[in-house]
Amino acid sequence: MQTIARTPHARAHRAFHGRSAAGLREGHRARAAAPPTEPRLSVRVLDMDREGPLIMGLREHAPIDAEHDLDPGAQALERQKDRLGMVMAIWRDETLIATIRFIPCGHGVTLAEKAWAGETRSKAAFGASSWEVGRLIVAPEHRSMATLQACVALSVQELLKTNDVQYLHASCSPLLARLYRCFGFVTDKVFQSGSGMQHVLIHALVADMARVLGFAPAQRVRRRSEMVTA
Repeated sequence: MQTIARTPHARAHRAFHGRSAAGLREGHRARAAAPPTEPRLSVRVLDMDREGPLIMGLREHAPIDAEHDLDPGAQALERQKDRLGMVMAIWRDETLIATIRFIPCGHGVTLAEKAWAGETRSKAAFGASSWEVGRLIVAPEHRSMATLQACVALSVQELLKTNDVQYLHASCSPLLARLYRCFGFVTDKVFQSGSGMQHVLIHALVADMARVLGFAPAQRVRRRSEMVTA
């Protein structure tokens, strides 16, 4: 999980007009209710096959030392993780300021599944209804606690529109674990690797996040494949 990046390239400030993921209409940028302090934010799910370059300026400067300490082969799975999960871009007015990624459990690619299997104290928090949150990166000139909270709230609401998610989880550094407490996360376990680096496994009930961040979880919109025809 990362929260550090430099300003994205100017040409990346506008969205590509490609196909959106997770059932969103082409070119659609969804708007959800953000906290009152950040009324100008909007979020959109990206089709990473076509729109990946939009957020590369942010991702290039994501600190990934902790992730590679636990899983040296993590970088090779990036494209697979992007396709399995939901990658979002967040704008303030017309300026791209942040990105975030959610990956569902069950595919064996999240750090919780690869590095923490059998070690968690809360099995439900890392089961079928749990998603890993990561690659949260905000451009430095837009970084503040209010903006971070608004970005997390907005993106979680977007995730809930098309997915049945009860928990979010992450494997991160102690510093980021403290930050995520402000979003409703709690510590499940602390682990020190062979290199001496500390890692923290955290999770949050989505209902707790909604209460802490001040949003009402949206009712999930069923995908067409889930609808039963008469």
